[in-house]
Amino acid sequence: MQDKQLYNITIALAGVAQAASLVKELAQTGKLDDDAYQTSIYSIFQTDAPDLPAVYGGLEKIKFGLEKLILMLDPPTLLVQTRYMLSLMRLQKKITRSSKMMRLLSKRLDQTKKQVEYFSLLHPTVITNLADIYLNIISLFRFRIIVWGNQRILIAPENMKKIRALLLAGVRSSVLWRQMGGSRFQLIFSRAKIRDMAKKILTELGQ
Repeated sequence: MQDKQLYNITIALAGVAQAASLVKELAQTGKLDDDAYQTSIYSIFQTDAPDLPAVYGGLEKIKFGLEKLILMLDPPTLLVQTRYMLSLMRLQKKITRSSKMMRLLSKRLDQTKKQVEYFSLLHPTVITNLADIYLNIISLFRFRIIVWGNQRILIAPENMKKIRALLLAGVRSSVLWRQMGGSRFQLIFSRAKIRDMAKKILTELGQ
């Protein structure tokens, strides 16, 4: 991999790791890192950003994801959020194989983007619609992502809506990761390089 490709793959993977880690955090504790949550939801709607960092509103907005990615790539670790990340990648691959699903997904996201302009990014109406997109389009595939957590937290409608919206954000970053040349093969044989790039980006951000 060239440095530029590795850089882009790492940022996109950090986006997946951020969404996956937020799902784990919310499902188990009922709490969220608010800034990271806002960044993940923001990334869903950035379809014509000038570069990859802009999808997340800048590199500093993806620090949470970079930190979690480093933990997930440190052997011999198989965290719950790592399972979510791998499941999101598998789900993304199935979605992008269906042109019908991609068109429907794009149409629904365009409609929800108009609501962002009318309300706000994290308005309950917007999150409800993102959750509905995940439930009514992505959940139609046989492969399902099982979320582990506190049952009391998971039965709360507001929490499930946020979790589904975050899973949608994870799918979005998985699409970007694939577009940048990412593959599961790299996660096995280039994990050290990806981890080192994540550390380098954090160092440049002053972390």
